[in-house]
Amino acid sequence: MTTVTLAQVAQQAGVSAATVSMVLRNRGRISQATRERVLKALDDSGYVYNQTAANLRNRSSNQVGLLLHDITNPFYGEMTAGLSHEMERHDLLLFLANSEESGERQQNFVDSLMRNSACGMVLCAARDTPPSFFEALKRRNIPAIMVVRPLNDPDFDFVGTDNFLGTQMATSHLLNMGHKNIAFIGGSPNSGSRSQRIGGFTSTLLEKGISPNSDWIVSTQASQLDGAKVAESLLTRYPEITAAVCYQDIVALGVMQALRKIGREPGRDFALVGFDDITEAALVQPALTTVSVAAKEIGRMAGELLYSRIRGNEEPPKRIILPPALVILESCGYSATPATGSAKQQKAVM
Repeated sequence: MTTVTLAQVAQQAGVSAATVSMVLRNRGRISQATRERVLKALDDSGYVYNQTAANLRNRSSNQVGLLLHDITNPFYGEMTAGLSHEMERHDLLLFLANSEESGERQQNFVDSLMRNSACGMVLCAARDTPPSFFEALKRRNIPAIMVVRPLNDPDFDFVGTDNFLGTQMATSHLLNMGHKNIAFIGGSPNSGSRSQRIGGFTSTLLEKGISPNSDWIVSTQASQLDGAKVAESLLTRYPEITAAVCYQDIVALGVMQALRKIGREPGRDFALVGFDDITEAALVQPALTTVSVAAKEIGRMAGELLYSRIRGNEEPPKRIILPPALVILESCGYSATPATGSAKQQKAVM
């Protein structure tokens, strides 16, 4: 098959090759009539734009990478949607990779982006990523935005939420309903985000004169299955626990399963708060009270910041922390105090 050249398309449309190139890249000031004539010539001729060759010529591309550690978590699906919509606004293509907490996979993805002249990336780095990875990323001089997982390195932009405040709000809500025997369920023991959330949880208990019980603070994998397994063991061993703050909504959904298995009902004789405000939180019965961290907005703002860096913004690195909000639904309907009134709460955001 004969390859159609840019010059042939230009001749067919009656314009210069430079004009065809600008139409392909959506650049320059070109009249709508000329643009439509060029697009018709492109369609009629069957011309295929070679993005790889263009990348080599320009030493850059319109490709942006997103690296996550767990694409099965609904929170990251919503965050990806926010980022994707922002990238589309700027005619950038988003490529997604899942490290599954593997440093090797993470490195391979970054190397692949660099080989393809990607213009930027957004990363939720794998746990235990060594400092050498971030130092090498700086030397490569590519715009990179860190999201969700806090990073101590001040040389990178970061977009996330206030984990400490989020669990303070959740714990205060349970305390105000009269609960004193409150557990914290979920997260990996070496997670920085988990440490911040446990900090908000324990500090709020201490402010009310309640000593946190270390046996009631348990870790789980980020899944409903493990959340259910760990919660069943914990609540069977300590039936005096009447409420729990969960590290993630998906863990809280597993805790709901465990409660029903051992004969307890969330929202009636047990109060439960999740974290993330995923779509499924409002769809389960009872609907899950949760800490909303605006996953889509995190993605959107990360994309907005990345695009500004790609366009040459050289301001000092930014740390954007979005405030959490407590969305009160039905899973905290139960109050530990005798005079409770209704068992269900109206939806509210605090």
